[in-house]
Amino acid sequence: MKLRLEDKRKAIELRIQGKTFHEIRSNIPNLAKSTLSGWLRNVKLTKEQQERLRKNIEKVTYNARVKAAWTKKKEKQKRIKKILEEAGKEYSLLSKNPLFLVGLVLYWAEGGRKSEVFQFTNSDPSAVKAMLRWLNKICKIPKEKINFRIYIHKIYAYENCEAFWSKITGIPISNFQKTIYKPTPHKIKKNLGYKGRVQIRVFKIDLFWKVMGWIQKLIEEFHFKSAPVV
Repeated sequence: MKLRLEDKRKAIELRIQGKTFHEIRSNIPNLAKSTLSGWLRNVKLTKEQQERLRKNIEKVTYNARVKAAWTKKKEKQKRIKKILEEAGKEYSLLSKNPLFLVGLVLYWAEGGRKSEVFQFTNSDPSAVKAMLRWLNKICKIPKEKINFRIYIHKIYAYENCEAFWSKITGIPISNFQKTIYKPTPHKIKKNLGYKGRVQIRVFKIDLFWKVMGWIQKLIEEFHFKSAPVV
């Protein structure tokens, strides 16, 4: 009982100093949260003590968030490193398949690298269909996981380009994101067959980094003078 009374006095002193429940329990072993709550229920803090406690709670909360963010970042880096290593091992086997190399070079030329999203943009139906086949056959991505977005000038807005690309690719219109219409001073269509630039999107971070790993191996194999893609 004497030990608990000493612990109670210590807990109250720490609270007055502005310590949080977590910090008090770290200083006093085997102290249940419910017990501590009971001890401190009638403890009245001055405005100065309350302000000290508030600032300490903010500091502890901030530090916890920073630590969590840092841990998450390290875990992500570790995961990406593993994906890149696995991609490097896959490359030697996959590179024997011409379709693999075709899709990889297409993405190297026209694919996005600014965000961790697989993005391939092109206006050539043949190139778009080749990339879709590559995604399906090589990357094992089903059509329902593929999103489209069309970028086209405003003067083509009433030509139902979504239906055109849906028919060409077999991707349902429900997978099309809102079309982006670009302003243009021209009133006359110069290319009557033009149906816009299509952006293929797959929201899988693992796929993005796998492709980056494959491209890096391609660069290394053919000794291209280039900065790393990752």
